Amino acid sequence: MNAAKSLPATFEALINTDQALSGGSQANVTEPGDDIVAVGATSIEEIEKLMEELRIARDYLRSEGERVRPMNAHYAHLTRTASASVKIITESMGKWRTTEIEAAA
Repeated sequence: MNAAKSLPATFEALINTDQALSGGSQANVTEPGDDIVAVGATSIEEIEKLMEELRIARDYLRSEGERVRPMNAHYAHLTRTASASVKIITESMGKWRTTEIEAAA
């Protein structure tokens, strides 16, 4: 138990819990650090699974970005063309309006 005293409190709690579950005897525990290693291995596996899920999400988002990029460029071109058309129509209607006012005078 002296070795556990030098460990951080979290690890000491794990060792104490293991000893309490095994009836306090050291016969069932092969090494005091085995539980800590097992918990660490489980955590590492979970982190690796999460990293793989994040890689999959990143790849999906990249492929979707590549798919959407040409559509956005097309819509931007349509928007510029529509704006230019509206400008031409507005200028033409303004000339007709000016001619109407001059004719009435």
